Amino acid sequence: MEIVVEYVLIENLLLDTLIFKTTENVLKIKGKFIIFASFLASIFALILPLFHLTSIPSFFVKILFGALLTSIVFKFSSLLSFVKIFFVFLFSTFIYGGVATFLTQTFGELSVIFLILSITLSYFVLKKLLNFLTKRRMVQKVCCDVTIEVDEKKITCKGFLDTGNLLVDPLTERPVSIIGLKLFKEIFGENCLMNLLTKNVDVKNFKLGHYISLDTVAKSEEVLAFEIDKISIDGKENEKAILALSFKNFPSYEMILNGAYV
Repeated sequence: MEIVVEYVLIENLLLDTLIFKTTENVLKIKGKFIIFASFLASIFALILPLFHLTSIPSFFVKILFGALLTSIVFKFSSLLSFVKIFFVFLFSTFIYGGVATFLTQTFGELSVIFLILSITLSYFVLKKLLNFLTKRRMVQKVCCDVTIEVDEKKITCKGFLDTGNLLVDPLTERPVSIIGLKLFKEIFGENCLMNLLTKNVDVKNFKLGHYISLDTVAKSEEVLAFEIDKISIDGKENEKAILALSFKNFPSYEMILNGAYV
């Protein structure tokens, strides 16, 4: 019986801690007394079977106790905000409970160490996924103030930060941002642009000038890529950035920034 008690306490302490931490990560809020609340949840999981409740009363008791723990750990300004927090708490509970149930049903009775490692791994995978989705949401359709520096010339423009642009330069393995004809002309002048359009220019005249493949929905084309001295995005500087020229102008911005700059 002692082994069962230790098993329940350790498993539930870890599980509830990860549930609270996941709720924090999803809602971007800070909880308090997480370890204390997780310990209470572990004690609750240990003593609840002693009351021999049927499934329906047991379910409602668990819901009420979960709501109590949620109100202890997280601050809320209204009933609606509490419902939102509690919903995420329940969703996280179902995820980790599902992982534990799946592992037990698939592999049978598991050691505490294996189960802890599996649940912990699930937490980090879920956290990574949440961070990815948050990052993707942040960079979609965001315009930034951009300053580029080429041969002591500084040009300020608007850049469109989009996850759709994950282009990497095969020569330097650096992220590539795409500029239009208007910005290219502003950087190098109209004569250089005309020479480029008439294919009367040597790409070696540009720093690390070379051609790369640019794939769009409509087609794939070879475009000029080159290095600039510096690019600053909302004040954050990146040295020796790579730009590629698209033979068109963009509607309300001058360049498409690479998603790696987030």
